[in-house]
Amino acid sequence: MLLKRRLFGLQMREHTQLKEHVDELYFVLVELHNMDVKMEHKYLAMILLAFHPLSYENFVSSLSVGKHSITLEEVKSNLYSREL
Repeated sequence: MLLKRRLFGLQMREHTQLKEHVDELYFVLVELHNMDVKMEHKYLAMILLAFHPLSYENFVSSLSVGKHSITLEEVKSNLYSREL
């Protein structure tokens, strides 16, 4: 239960490199996986979007407008291209 709380409590701080944030998220996910806790990719995509600071608000809105769902790969690729 502590790991789930840690997962949903993650928050990317302003001026943090995206790679550091994603690495932290994946570290928690690996720990959960090792405990046989499964999470669907659609939820991981939403979690990844929700962890960003307010400076990402327009980015998150533009990525999700008019979509019923979004894939984890779509979120990751858009985030990494924003970081360039």
